[in-house]
Amino acid sequence: MGSLPRNLAATLQDIETKRQLALQQKEPIQTSEEKGDDFDERGQQVIDEQRKRLAELKQKAAAEAQSQWEALHNCPSHHGSSYSLPGSGLQFVSHSILHHHPSPHGMQHSNDAYDTLSLESSDSLETSVSTGNNSACSPDNMSSASGFDALKMEEMEKMLKEAHAEKVRLVESREREIEDRRHALEEERRRREDLERRLQDETFHRQQLIEKEVRMREKQFSQARPLTRYLPIRKEDFDLKTHIESSGHNLEMCYHVILTEKMCKGYLTKMGGKIKSWKKRWFVFDRMKRAFSYYVDKHETKLKGIIYFQAIEEVYYDHLRSASKSPNPALTFCVKTHDRLYYMVAPSAEAMRIWMDVIVTGAEGYTQFLN
Repeated sequence: MGSLPRNLAATLQDIETKRQLALQQKEPIQTSEEKGDDFDERGQQVIDEQRKRLAELKQKAAAEAQSQWEALHNCPSHHGSSYSLPGSGLQFVSHSILHHHPSPHGMQHSNDAYDTLSLESSDSLETSVSTGNNSACSPDNMSSASGFDALKMEEMEKMLKEAHAEKVRLVESREREIEDRRHALEEERRRREDLERRLQDETFHRQQLIEKEVRMREKQFSQARPLTRYLPIRKEDFDLKTHIESSGHNLEMCYHVILTEKMCKGYLTKMGGKIKSWKKRWFVFDRMKRAFSYYVDKHETKLKGIIYFQAIEEVYYDHLRSASKSPNPALTFCVKTHDRLYYMVAPSAEAMRIWMDVIVTGAEGYTQFLN
């Protein structure tokens, strides 16, 4: 500075002073506590880096021990090799590594007289070092290694047997579960098939009942007598002849029927009950006896049958021609009772209408009109 001009030196010093002042203003003023925190952070980073390096050294040592163990099985004969036994935690290094080697130039310092097995630091090795005169392939070490291998093999075989037994047990358990599930599904299938079969049978049976009921109703409707103004008459003073004449019948023109106040007689041809043959019978409608009887002839000596008023349900014209082999289907009418259906043929159309109107007055079995 002494060789520069005085005004230039003053100018430079002034510039340097201003620069230092500007730098001080830009930099934040750190307290002692913040400086201490920065120091702690840097110290923690150094510790973390050392731990990381230590972990890497441990991994390197484990890898080297594994390679030495593999080399042990090959029985290397050269010096300078090292090995470790798995599970023993010991690392063996041959005598030539740690024993001192004399320098060809003479004795050096005692600290340089030995070769050291260093991996960045002596603290990085957590294994103990054996520097005895025993070789890696000595008989004692080989026998101990062989015994250890045998124990490991036996343990592995035992574990394999246990694993195989467990596998067999699991397979058998799985098969039993599958078999039980199959049996359950089969039982459920059979039960459903049985229910479906029973449902079909029940449906078929109900359908048959419905059809039968429909047929019976159709038959009843088809055989029902035509609607008339006549109903059963139970009055004691009822005059049958007057009733029939008031219905429009001309009794003088119909000589086939004999009609009085209480009785009606005449011939009708009737079909047999068991043997379907047609025979002429003398019929008597008697309101005093409340019965409709028929005889062999008009002498009324041999009674062939009797129908009481309580049994007569309906009297109607055989418009369906249901009578088998009727002598005259156009003059056939029916008298329905509780237990039988009588088919009768009148000698004329007028006689048929008179007989039907007479018999219906005594049809006391026809109870539908009471409802």
